[in-house]
Amino acid sequence: MRYNINASLIYDAADGTISLPGSNAPDTQLSITASALLLFFLQHQEVVNREEVLKKVWDDNGLTSSNSNLNQYLSMLRKTFRHYDIENIILTISRGNLQFNPDIAVEMLDSLSPQPVPEPHSEQTTPPKLAKEHHASPAVRKINWNMASAVLLVLSLLMLPFSLINRLNPVFISPVSVSGQGCELSGTTDMVGSVANHDYEKNFLNVLHELNLTCNPGQRYIFFYSDKLQTKGLGRVFLAHCAIHGNIPFGYCDNYFYYSWEPK
Repeated sequence: MRYNINASLIYDAADGTISLPGSNAPDTQLSITASALLLFFLQHQEVVNREEVLKKVWDDNGLTSSNSNLNQYLSMLRKTFRHYDIENIILTISRGNLQFNPDIAVEMLDSLSPQPVPEPHSEQTTPPKLAKEHHASPAVRKINWNMASAVLLVLSLLMLPFSLINRLNPVFISPVSVSGQGCELSGTTDMVGSVANHDYEKNFLNVLHELNLTCNPGQRYIFFYSDKLQTKGLGRVFLAHCAIHGNIPFGYCDNYFYYSWEPK
């Protein structure tokens, strides 16, 4: 489903993207949890209590709910929409209740594209008799099948070296110490080996600050960015915010990806 928010943004619940009207490219990518939270308030615009939000967005999806998680994602959504001059998209009502801001106009858009209407008889381009005259004989069909098999065999042999190369070059994750912080940070071995630890840590903390995330004990992050971020302030950025679940070190993660991230 897609929503037109305040006649200035298009939110697509299918992939959690926010785009500007008339643009084919997404302008912002919400995390899975942030998108689920926004969709809940779009579908429940009445006053709701925090317990209901925690149950529907976290507990019913097998995630561990807490008021701190809810506050964190509420702050993230407010900050995201404030960037588009939409203030307080989620309001805090008395006694801790919450409500989608009734002053913000919301219009549900049709997510189905109109299907093209086929032209009459467009599928029948030749008379039946003419088509019958062009049927291949069994001998010709056999030759065609043999040729197709040979082509597929050659393609398979050509793809084999690439497959082996990919298997011989896995992506390794290396831990990185964040001085004065309590969270655990990891990055790809190539990423960590290609930049100075100081620059890597600085860029990580800048991205963390812009996303309104914290670096506390028990939190785990995986961080990667292209060289453009370090030299020009622009580049592709990937950040995974993970939590321990039982004996699983990365039980579940919220992922953030930006095509072109620029520090404020």
